[in-house]
Amino acid sequence: MRKFKGEKLFYGLDLGVQTLKASLVRTQDANNLELLGVHEVKTVGLKGSAVSDLNELSDCIQRAVQGLVAKTGHKVKSLNIGMGGDLVTIRESSSVIPLVDHGNKVISAQDIKKVKEQARLLGVHLEEEILHDFPKYFKVDDVNTAINPSGLYGRKLSGSFLLVITNMTRLRNIAKAVNQAGFELGHAYFSSYAASQVALDQKARMDGVAFIDVGSTSTAVLIFKDGLLQHIELIPWGGVNVTQSIAGQLSLVLDLAEDIKKSHAIAQKTSTDNEEEILVKRENGYMPIKRAGISQAIGPEVDKFVEHVQKVIKGSSFYQSLNAGIVMVGGGSLLPGLIERIEEATNLKVTTGVPTNGLNNSVVYAGVIGLAQMSSINSINLTMNAQVSKNWTARLSNSFKELYQEYF
Repeated sequence: MRKFKGEKLFYGLDLGVQTLKASLVRTQDANNLELLGVHEVKTVGLKGSAVSDLNELSDCIQRAVQGLVAKTGHKVKSLNIGMGGDLVTIRESSSVIPLVDHGNKVISAQDIKKVKEQARLLGVHLEEEILHDFPKYFKVDDVNTAINPSGLYGRKLSGSFLLVITNMTRLRNIAKAVNQAGFELGHAYFSSYAASQVALDQKARMDGVAFIDVGSTSTAVLIFKDGLLQHIELIPWGGVNVTQSIAGQLSLVLDLAEDIKKSHAIAQKTSTDNEEEILVKRENGYMPIKRAGISQAIGPEVDKFVEHVQKVIKGSSFYQSLNAGIVMVGGGSLLPGLIERIEEATNLKVTTGVPTNGLNNSVVYAGVIGLAQMSSINSINLTMNAQVSKNWTARLSNSFKELYQEYF
């Protein structure tokens, strides 16, 4: 594959309980992104929210990346990994610091950093690691609410943050599996947040939007307003719930139930006396199944999901401000009739995620595409012994600026 001068390549690895996806994005600048390839394999070695077999997971990662290499022709050295709702915990944390004993001072970047660091310390347990710390708002002297308080006068500064947290042991085991597969780790991200960066534009995040990422075993709801991530809710429901319901009700193996879900399942309520039949291939030939039976099998699960979403969206303090409605991604979002059901339940316009920055396949692969392009946001650098060079003159200049603001 042709290489262009000045291009940069970013690789993403989305760790799902059911599937593991690898992707490659090429970029020359922030507005010129190109998806070069995606490869997906069935996940093994990861059970629930923990690594169950290190060797199996390592081999699985290697197969996914090798499949991507075969498609794109580019070798992989470092991967950005994504952790879904099964692997993270969402928590809010706030902190407050005094600025001066008497009078006022100009709030500096160092003051904001202190508030953030204190909120991180207060919001995390000993065995946990923070993937993201999203600022919701700051308050100056408990009166002036600001998105960015830098440069304002005040005596006291407080901040509220939304933390995305994972278990430290779990993260280390995943890192070890990636290293054992022959790759370095770049950064770890919350995969649903990465997906939102692909499927949402800045206007939607400013206007107010609920972003729903339907995963295999869980669904994440992210609410944006004024350009900031204001709320995250994890729903213990995913596409596998529908598959398992079809398998259980119709006495089918999971792989066949998954095929039926993708080909014939409909989220809209249908008549239970529908006698139309479809032919399903079995070991000994074909078996007829009534569409009404499929509808009855998935009905309770779809109802449960719609009720969950309705509760989260309408229960949010931002419900009346969601001017951009709801945007959905993930394979489960493509279930026919599901968008209409959620529109009816929430009274909001619902759409599937559309590509931004020229990327395609964003509905199904938004998470892993987002992981590949997220190279510089605030997250954990997992590369062992990585040395980040800093320009000492720039540091000295910033120190003088903050010292000036501190006393003048």
